[in-house]
Amino acid sequence: MHKSVELPIGEKIIVLHCKGSLRGKHLEEHKNRFPSVDFVEIACAGMVNPIVMFKSLMEGAGGVIVYACPEFDCHNFDGNQFAKRRVFSAKNVAEALGIDPWRMVYIQRDRLDPGQLTRTISSLKKNLAEKEVAV
Repeated sequence: MHKSVELPIGEKIIVLHCKGSLRGKHLEEHKNRFPSVDFVEIACAGMVNPIVMFKSLMEGAGGVIVYACPEFDCHNFDGNQFAKRRVFSAKNVAEALGIDPWRMVYIQRDRLDPGQLTRTISSLKKNLAEKEVAV
């Protein structure tokens, strides 16, 4: 039998985004709309290490979003596919440890759906608020 890991669930959300997926006016709009969200630029979403995601959760972040370049449009060839697999693996490990896997989210920028990141952040914030009330 294994023992589940109890991690604090804070309100803070961290968005790890590659340079190509979120910048300029789009980034500023999100920072203004969600002042409590930390937007962390990384060279490529494919470089996201699941350990960083777990460390963020262990330090009290409520959730981590990895926001990658659009499908087939990664500046680093298939970095977004690496990121997708890493987040999927991290979610599986989280579930095995008794950590809510929904606290780790992977999305790719979609040129046809500019509101996708906004909806994802709002949904995660709502889930965190509901979880806080349930505890």
